[in-house]
Amino acid sequence: MKTFDKQWNEVHETRNWGKYPAEELVRFMARNFPAAQRQKTRVLDLGCGTGANTWYLCREGFKTVAFDGAFAALPRARDLCRSEGSQPHLLQADAGQLPFADASFDAVVEIGALASNSSAGVDRILSEISRTLKPGGRFFASVLFTRATTGFGTGEKIDAHSWRNVAGGPVAGLGTIHFFDRAEIKKLWRRHGFVNLEIDRSERTDRNGSFKVSFYMVAATRN
Repeated sequence: MKTFDKQWNEVHETRNWGKYPAEELVRFMARNFPAAQRQKTRVLDLGCGTGANTWYLCREGFKTVAFDGAFAALPRARDLCRSEGSQPHLLQADAGQLPFADASFDAVVEIGALASNSSAGVDRILSEISRTLKPGGRFFASVLFTRATTGFGTGEKIDAHSWRNVAGGPVAGLGTIHFFDRAEIKKLWRRHGFVNLEIDRSERTDRNGSFKVSFYMVAATRN
């Protein structure tokens, strides 16, 4: 099953963003992977976009593989990593059909890629993440938008959790967006063999309080 939303090519062609790594990812990697272990730790950056998190992972010494479905994003990711002296393995792929063998990675991280899908897409990607993670491997997902995010419930309804062409707010113009809730996360992650879930939530306002950004961060272990 293919899950990539082609609208992201247009997003990456028209927006200049994604230069710095996510603070939540920096915190997760620092807590879970001591510096002495990093050169032996193979990490997949799922939906790497323009490479902000990729170059960070390389900089910290991880054996980094990164991909995105957007052909418009990958040259920028490559240029950013080269400018920082990094050479990750970069490729174009679809998160619903990962071109990697079973149990290939010690960790998989994603920032916003899961949220850019329908419910069926989220389920398929989680299955692929589970397949490619080693038993005991770590999975970190962030920017899993909640229903408190401005724009929820607007646009074209795809399913109970997903809307396309959201009208206004931080996810307007980003194609299909999935809005998660805590019960759904627990159900889906456990279905795909993840245990020891840690679910946290971040909320803030933006544009002088004109809209709210609300999302979950989930850390888990492959059973």
